[in-house]
Amino acid sequence: MRADDVPALSPAQRAARGLESAVALVSKVSLALATLTVAAIFALICYSVGMRYFLGQPKPWIDEAVGWLLVTSVMLAIPEVQRRGDHIGIDFLFTRAPEATRRWIALFGLVMVLISGVIIVVEGIEMVEFSRMIGVLSNQIPEVPLWMVQALVPVGFALLLLVAVTQFLCLSLGLKPRDMAEHNQGEPA
Repeated sequence: MRADDVPALSPAQRAARGLESAVALVSKVSLALATLTVAAIFALICYSVGMRYFLGQPKPWIDEAVGWLLVTSVMLAIPEVQRRGDHIGIDFLFTRAPEATRRWIALFGLVMVLISGVIIVVEGIEMVEFSRMIGVLSNQIPEVPLWMVQALVPVGFALLLLVAVTQFLCLSLGLKPRDMAEHNQGEPA
């Protein structure tokens, strides 16, 4: 396809592409932070094994910290998974559907992500507020308020919503979201 054959983008489509680029940057930074948390998990587990089995001084707080970091890594990685289209999908149905139907399937999937994301953000905020109100502290590290760890749930899903809203906007404007594997098969971004 030559450059002359590609239709010009409307101002709304150009704005959507600009938003998409900004959201992609946020998503990639979030993924980089998730990667660092996985590295921290590995380091803590190595330290724990060394302390427990070589020095005979187990550190029980590490188990709890590793659990927190695992939640952190997942919450920070989900926006990028959504942006890339690597989430669980019904590929069998999607790949066999006509192109026009694929767009509607993708929009329906995004609506489900948006509904789920909103529910989890709202419930996550309520969970954080409740934990903060009653002053719940960590079991192993009493100085750490549990709400600080729980706050990662609504933050992660808010980032997921940001990606999903951007993808929905692109699809609604007739654009295929960039980096969504299922939707960009062999087509220019």
